[in-house]
Amino acid sequence: MPSDQDDIDFDEEWYLRTYPDVADAVRAGNIGSGLLHYLAHGRDEGRRPRAGFDAAWYAKAYPAVAGEVGSDAADALERHYRERGRYRGYLPYPQASRPRNAAEIASPFGGLWIDAANALDVIEGRRALGLINPEDAELLARFVAEGYVILPNAVPAVLLDRVENVVEAAFHGDMSTLLFECHAIAGGHVNWQPAILDQPAKALDLHWFSDAVRDAIFSSEILRFLHLIFERPVLASQTLTFYRGSQQPIHQDSAYVPYTLPLQFAATWIALEDVAEGVGELEYFVDSHRQLPEFLYNGMHKNVHEAQRSGAGDLVTEEVQQHLEAIQREAKERNLARQRFLARRGDVLVWHADLAHGGSPTASPRTRKSLVTHYCPSEVAPLFFENGQAVLKRHISGSFYTSHAYV
Repeated sequence: MPSDQDDIDFDEEWYLRTYPDVADAVRAGNIGSGLLHYLAHGRDEGRRPRAGFDAAWYAKAYPAVAGEVGSDAADALERHYRERGRYRGYLPYPQASRPRNAAEIASPFGGLWIDAANALDVIEGRRALGLINPEDAELLARFVAEGYVILPNAVPAVLLDRVENVVEAAFHGDMSTLLFECHAIAGGHVNWQPAILDQPAKALDLHWFSDAVRDAIFSSEILRFLHLIFERPVLASQTLTFYRGSQQPIHQDSAYVPYTLPLQFAATWIALEDVAEGVGELEYFVDSHRQLPEFLYNGMHKNVHEAQRSGAGDLVTEEVQQHLEAIQREAKERNLARQRFLARRGDVLVWHADLAHGGSPTASPRTRKSLVTHYCPSEVAPLFFENGQAVLKRHISGSFYTSHAYV
């Protein structure tokens, strides 16, 4: 990689928006980033690394800026343009070109309202109108910026006790029809075997059998936040229950959990016990939902299912590994922070469909009992519905749930 990259004041987002041909090349995987393109080609082609900026004109042209910045310093005004102004269609200088839709969602696969470029302005506007309280506004802004939020002690202890009893029964073989994934035993779905208790394994859709699990995944604190980002009722399409750490490589759910709207979903991870270091704790790259380039299966699809449906076949298996390697490579290139979630019992992590996350290596025989759920807005359909055997059930909370494994 060229050694002078750190000396360049480069604006990746501006560069990709300004030069759509480069953005297309990055999406297609032909080049890793706008910065790499600029260093290899763009500089010699006369392309600019960032927008020019006329601070005095900017402050005069947009009266709202003065109250928001609280300073007439040029660097503060330019920072405002980069963080907020450009997503409003503000120009950095009088002759600049205005994008067609400055507030658009970056991904061609869409997303939720929080994925719009001006989402922070929308959050602040809702807070100012009294539609959300300051605490909700802070949570939403954090979700937009980092791709996840932590809801401390969000599931009541009495409910956790009930769920933990169900999990113990499931992993000790007391639920004869429950299916598992355990690659140490076999591929695909398997019935309970004694080795399930000691290997990285997932109990599939335990919520289909248990009132307690359903009450937990639809607990009030979880639903409160999901309603904020979905703005309509919730459908739980899948649960994965763990007794030990998954040790799953860092991945993006959007590749493996397909919906009719590929990025209109979110996930939660409920800690059923305190999590210590070395037990395969959940880890993730902060802001990876916005920073990582789009990985396309078979050159056009957001997820494995759609690529297979289009006849990509064996190519998809190779691309899965390429995707996992690309996440690590691109996260390192962008210097994304890697964090681990040392949860307390009852804590909940909510994450974005595209947040890169996984299970860290296990160095301890201790358990890491936890419950993962994928949710979408109630009218969005998981693609397994298209096999014609979909069943929807309604929870007392007004939310909906379904299952792929048992229908």
